[in-house]
Amino acid sequence: MKQRWTLVSSRGGVLLVVLLLFLGLAAVGSDLDRREGSRGQGEKEYLIPAEHLKPFLCGYEMLAADLLWLETVQYLGKHLLGDQQFPQLLPRLRRIVSLDPNFLDVYRLGAIFLAYSAGQEEEAIRLLQRAAALLPHRWEPAHDLGTLYYLRKKDYAQALYWLNRANALPGRPDYVPRFVARLYASTGERETAVEMWIGIYRQTDLDWVKDIARRELRKLGVYLPQETPR
Repeated sequence: MKQRWTLVSSRGGVLLVVLLLFLGLAAVGSDLDRREGSRGQGEKEYLIPAEHLKPFLCGYEMLAADLLWLETVQYLGKHLLGDQQFPQLLPRLRRIVSLDPNFLDVYRLGAIFLAYSAGQEEEAIRLLQRAAALLPHRWEPAHDLGTLYYLRKKDYAQALYWLNRANALPGRPDYVPRFVARLYASTGERETAVEMWIGIYRQTDLDWVKDIARRELRKLGVYLPQETPR
């Protein structure tokens, strides 16, 4: 596994200085643009494109992505405490994942801020779809897409599709099958929901999970052999 924040030679120290200079130039450009655009034109900011940065990075794209992510967190904090506006968030996120397409936290946390703070739900979905395509072995992008469709879009069919994908991947949380079963019931696929809840009941040794399964099955009109309708 690649290690973040590791400089393997003295050349790395020189590169770090170069990266900091780039960030400094970006900050100066940002300040100048804000001054020029302060008369009602909103926030302007000069962001050095990823394709312009890459020739100078000499293979240290991950380090650059880390530094730019730290700068993006500062950007978020400033605006969360200030105007609650994030006009440059999406370009920042795109630039980081262009440098490091496997930077999972950027996809996940970036999508949360896009959807819940910036009101850019469609962009959050596109960002997570990119992560799901690039990292098909990770459950997190599919899980977050399902949750976003469920909570923000109220699109239960899409939520079910993505959570089913997450459910099939290794490492997913234990609650995902229960979430999927509830969604099957919500979308009218009662028989599938019943099958899933019975499977959950039989496969677990945890009493509290069995209790949840019994309760959900009762909602669907199904009573396990030891139970009788009340």
